[in-house]
Amino acid sequence: MKLNLIRDSKNPATHLVFPLDVAHRDEALDLASQLSGLVGFFKIGLELFISQGPDIVDSLRSRAPDTGIFLDLKLHDIPATVSRAMNSVAALEPDLVTVHAQGGLEMMKAAVDATPENTTVLAVTLLTSLDPAEHDELTREYRRPGLYAARLAQRSIVAGCHGLVASGHEVFDLRARFGPKPLLVIPGIRPSWAEVVSDDQKRVGTVAGALRDGADLLVIGRPIRLAPDPAEAAQKIVAEIAQTLAN
Repeated sequence: MKLNLIRDSKNPATHLVFPLDVAHRDEALDLASQLSGLVGFFKIGLELFISQGPDIVDSLRSRAPDTGIFLDLKLHDIPATVSRAMNSVAALEPDLVTVHAQGGLEMMKAAVDATPENTTVLAVTLLTSLDPAEHDELTREYRRPGLYAARLAQRSIVAGCHGLVASGHEVFDLRARFGPKPLLVIPGIRPSWAEVVSDDQKRVGTVAGALRDGADLLVIGRPIRLAPDPAEAAQKIVAEIAQTLAN
C-alpha cells in the first residue's frame, strides 16, 4: 500500500495496525476473520513468522484480502545479508516491512535498494519496552530515548527509509524534525478505555495524543486481542480514531 493511499484514505480503520502476536496459524486466521475490515493492517512479527513460515502471508491475504500486510521482522545484520533477506521478502509483497535503525546506514541503504517500489521500509528506532531507568549500564545517549531516537531517525531518513517506528513519546519531535514525508508508525498505544495487566510497554501513548502529534499508523494489540469481543474492541478504537481526526 503506497504512502498516499494510507494518508488519503477516508476510512479511520486504515490508521489501525493489529499485531498478530500469536504462534499458531489457526489462531491468527481466526483473529483475521474477526477483524477483517476493522483494521488497516495485520502485523506479522517474529513469533508468527518463525512458527508458521512465509506461507502465513498468503493465508492471511486469503482470509482478509482488503487488509494490508505489515511484516515486522526488524532485520538487523550485515548489509549483504539484509539485502538478500529483502530480496526474499519482496516475493511476499508486504505493504510494510521493518529494519532496525541500529544496524547502521549502509545496512538500511542495502535494505531500501533491495525492496520493490510498492513496499514501504520502516526503520525501528527504539523499542517501546526500553526503560532507561532500569539499565545503569546504558550509555548516556541511550538514557535519553528522545534524543537517541532522533539520531537513529536522521540516519534512517538519509538511508532512504520511507518511515519510522517510534514510541508516542517521540512522535511530536520526529514530525517537527522531519516534516510530513516519513510515515510514522507508533506502537505501545493504548485506547482511553483500556487497561492492560502486566504491561511490558514502558513508553506508551494514547490514540488521541499520538494522532494529534503526527502519527500515521497506531499499533494496538492487547486491548483488542484480550478483549471478550476483539471485533467490538477494534470498532471502539476506530471510533476513537475517527473522533480525534474530526476534531
